[in-house]
Amino acid sequence: MFFEYGKHGAEGLSHNPFKNLVVPRPIGWISTLSPDGVANLAPYSFFNGVADAPPIVFFATNGRSRAAGLKDSQGNAEATGEFVVNLATWELRHQMSASSAPFPPEVDEFAAVGLTPAPSRLVNPPRVAESPVQLECRYLRTVE
Repeated sequence: MFFEYGKHGAEGLSHNPFKNLVVPRPIGWISTLSPDGVANLAPYSFFNGVADAPPIVFFATNGRSRAAGLKDSQGNAEATGEFVVNLATWELRHQMSASSAPFPPEVDEFAAVGLTPAPSRLVNPPRVAESPVQLECRYLRTVE
């Protein structure tokens, strides 16, 4: 089968197959703090490490939301210079799925989905205490 991005209807496909082609993909559960101190937590399936010396990770927000504004995770990371990548596990799949809802910016997703925010050691955003792996990160740059 040949697939050309943006023309999936022409091949009789109901959905863009790209997300199903690059697997397995870990889920990077990005936690941030707004400049006002509100905790934000959102899952990103387009997340991964891209270098190890120095260690660099990325997450892709896949566009804009809220009337063409930045998604909360991206906006918070850019504004504060910090974020945490928490790995979602099979045991946390229900909370991870619930955290993908389009909560308003003033809602603390940790509280909304029943997770425990744990203090980070190197950055201000909280970690997901239930996650076995957390990467405390400093924002480097946004690539459009």
